[in-house]
Amino acid sequence: MKTTISNSVREMRKQDVINRFYESYKELKKSRPFATQNEVIEHAIKSKAPRFYVTFENARRFVSLLVRKKKLPITNENKAEMYKEIYRRYIKQVKDCNKRYKYLILEKIIEEPAPSFYLEEETFRGIIYRTLRERNRNFALN
Repeated sequence: MKTTISNSVREMRKQDVINRFYESYKELKKSRPFATQNEVIEHAIKSKAPRFYVTFENARRFVSLLVRKKKLPITNENKAEMYKEIYRRYIKQVKDCNKRYKYLILEKIIEEPAPSFYLEEETFRGIIYRTLRERNRNFALN
């Protein structure tokens, strides 16, 4: 089963990756003024993310599978780990919740800070390079 994220979530993730890249650059510049772009990316990818980049529908679907002790139909280890983290948080919070509203907890969870971006390094780099290339192209046109 192939999962996708909505364009709005994808755009949010793209912007947050770029913001994290620039924040990492500023952080490293203080201690290492000549840090390479690769070092900045390696620093950025190890950072926490502002939220989980997943739609409510996908979070609900995969948490439901985990609640029922089913195997996730996902081959991407990062995505699987992300859903397992959402599930861990869900289990902690659902104990105190009215059963009728338990999946509404997911809306709150997916907007909480995440331990990472749950992206492969290649994907993370691709987002940065494409965005920087777009910005340079747009800058050249103006």
